[in-house]
Amino acid sequence: MDDELFGEWIDFCAGRSEQEGWYFSGLLQGVTDPDTLAAVFASFAHADALRTRALDVLAAGEWGEHLYLQPATVGDAQARTTAARAWLDELAKAAGAAGEPGLQATLREVPVVIAPAARLDAAWRGSGPADYLHDVICDVVREARTVETPQVNGLDEVLYHIASDLYLGWYITQPLAPTAIDFAPYLAFWRLGGRGALVEGAFLVEADSLES
Repeated sequence: MDDELFGEWIDFCAGRSEQEGWYFSGLLQGVTDPDTLAAVFASFAHADALRTRALDVLAAGEWGEHLYLQPATVGDAQARTTAARAWLDELAKAAGAAGEPGLQATLREVPVVIAPAARLDAAWRGSGPADYLHDVICDVVREARTVETPQVNGLDEVLYHIASDLYLGWYITQPLAPTAIDFAPYLAFWRLGGRGALVEGAFLVEADSLES
């Protein structure tokens, strides 16, 4: 860890700095030490739970030579499909609670389809179902947050940049939004190399995402 950046993080969390949250984006890249994680989370509510969840994510991946954490193993297509179904079931519950019955029905009924990475990338670049679902997830989490401060926003930046994955970050901060989505099924999906996108008529799961 960059000691100077860590010192600035401590000042930021104590309200002695007005840095933008993005400034701390690289704070935890490559970090695995539990004591370091405890120090990063020390000023937040549920600090012990945040540390435990961060360790859950780190245990599911590896840094290797990568800038961002990568899943440590790859499940076969059937395992990823099963994990995707569990994640969709959780999303369906959240959509229903958010007053989105149409989306809820889609998430319950849509088939899981193995697809090449290029098709998922196209889905994420567009403004279709994948984008709409993402917006709903964001709204659910933000409305369920028990506290919203510059420090929490900064923490979101720090955790997003562990794996370049917003949902893994929200798995870690779930104690700060206890009535929102349970991101544990997403972690289970991700740790198998799962990457998915909702499109018209299907939930796409990337084929052999870590084997190419």
